[in-house]
Amino acid sequence: MNWIKIENSHDLEEIIQNSFNERVLLFKYSPRCSINYIVKNLLEREWAEYEMNMKTFLVDVIACKELSNQIETDFGIKHESPQVLIIENSKIIFYASHGAILYSKIRKFCNKPELVK
Repeated sequence: MNWIKIENSHDLEEIIQNSFNERVLLFKYSPRCSINYIVKNLLEREWAEYEMNMKTFLVDVIACKELSNQIETDFGIKHESPQVLIIENSKIIFYASHGAILYSKIRKFCNKPELVK
């Protein structure tokens, strides 16, 4: 996975604008939590770039607490960590947290639907 770290509201606005052209994935995580590390690592192992064709953005909820709070407010979604949000046309079309973050579920939202079985 090619993580693009975001750290401020300007970065978030760019993601929202990108979501009008393609689906984007936003992953919120805490580097202090082993569960976050495991979920992130499992997702990275399974990720198939050719299949997903999706930009992946990373938010450190410890270093960027204000941004994490803004995401919760802007999208009306309860903060959790780890948490995956898939955004299309500025709206969340899928979200999951903790053990529900599964590549098999995320894969259904890839930008190359002809590859989804």
